[in-house]
Amino acid sequence: MKKAGIGIPTIQDRARQALVKSALEPEWESRFEGTSYGFRPGRSAQDAIGRIYTAINQGQYYVLDADIAKCSYREP
Repeated sequence: MKKAGIGIPTIQDRARQALVKSALEPEWESRFEGTSYGFRPGRSAQDAIGRIYTAINQGQYYVLDADIAKCSYREP
C-alpha cells in the first residue's frame, strides 16, 4: 500500500477500500443477527439502548452473573 508523506493512505487506496467495502458489506450484513448493533452501518449505541429499554419494558430480559476471570489463558 502506498502512503502519502505522513502515512495517510493515498486517494487510490481509499478508492480501493471503498470498492471492496461496497462489494463485501451487503453479503456480510445479511448474515448478522438483527439484534446486533456493534460497528454496523445505520446502527448506533442509542439503537442498542432503545432495544434494551423495549425488552425490559416487555419483561423479556435475563440477568447474567458470570466470573470470566478464569476463562482467559494465562501462561504458567
